[in-house]
Amino acid sequence: MQQLKCALAYLHDHTFHFIFCVGDMKEHTLPEVELHDLDPTAIELLVEYAYSGQIVITTDNVQVLLPASSLLQMQEVREACCRFLLRQLHPTNCLGIRSFADTHSCKELHHKSHIYALQNFQQVVCTEEFLLLPFDEVNDLISNSQLNISSEEDVFTAVLNWVKHDLAERSKHIPRLMQHVRLPLVNREFLMTRVDNEKLIRENNDCRELLLEAMRYHLAPERRCALTSTRTMERKPSGADPYLFAVGGGSLFAIHAECEVYNPKTDTWSSIAPMQWRRSRSGVTGLRRLLYVVGGYDGASDLATAECYNPLNNTWSPITPMGTKRSCLGMYYSVKLLFASNVSKIFFD
Repeated sequence: MQQLKCALAYLHDHTFHFIFCVGDMKEHTLPEVELHDLDPTAIELLVEYAYSGQIVITTDNVQVLLPASSLLQMQEVREACCRFLLRQLHPTNCLGIRSFADTHSCKELHHKSHIYALQNFQQVVCTEEFLLLPFDEVNDLISNSQLNISSEEDVFTAVLNWVKHDLAERSKHIPRLMQHVRLPLVNREFLMTRVDNEKLIRENNDCRELLLEAMRYHLAPERRCALTSTRTMERKPSGADPYLFAVGGGSLFAIHAECEVYNPKTDTWSSIAPMQWRRSRSGVTGLRRLLYVVGGYDGASDLATAECYNPLNNTWSPITPMGTKRSCLGMYYSVKLLFASNVSKIFFD
């Protein structure tokens, strides 16, 4: 124990040197000092670090080294443990690391693991860690506007899976959780076939009101501006930089279906799935993380066909064609509607 006292006093002349060497505290005179709630392996590693200046942090020892280094005020080791855990972040462990960081007041680690959970929400909700979260933490996650999802249907499904994991205890929470599910933004078919048929929704008055709000939003598009609320606003994930898409087009001898995407972070172009129709002079716009391409010219005639691209699965899907073939058209969107200029046809997403 004298060896440990010397090592600690050597490392921390402002605190442990005062306690063990010159201070009036009783530890100064005791032959042995009992350290509570510290793992023996961690103590051994930290004493060795005190003399050698080297320590090996692994997945097996980081959870005992971090609290021990915090208690013993060994800031260098504590920060190294946090950096190690940051490199280990994965959808299967980010919630556990976030909780661990919160317990030991590692603010940066807690913040970055929380952001990681938001950015990888679709994978995180499939883990056991998510199903075991307490209500407050689930509520905090799904209410965040920076949640990274492909569609609001994912949030609805995640809430139901969490509630049904312990239905007897958690069913009371569903009204508060559903307040943060943006039902007006879910697909209309999903709303009618999945949400409306869910027993937990139909049997709760507050949830039924939220369902009716979503139905009104879908059935009266001309009144959507008057129905604006937090639940009608798109989530905006942090760090989601815009990408630039080049779709189709023509060269001297051909019209193309090939497409590419530009990543501003890496300054690179990459090929993506080709469109289902060759087209140039088409109208293009983005809406709710989907890319829509309408009309155009295929080398022989103008087109009425339209399709949308989903970057999450790299696929193009056809949508309802326009009533008139045209090229060199303009596109814009408002609320959840796509408009082709000088055309009365409206596409619902």
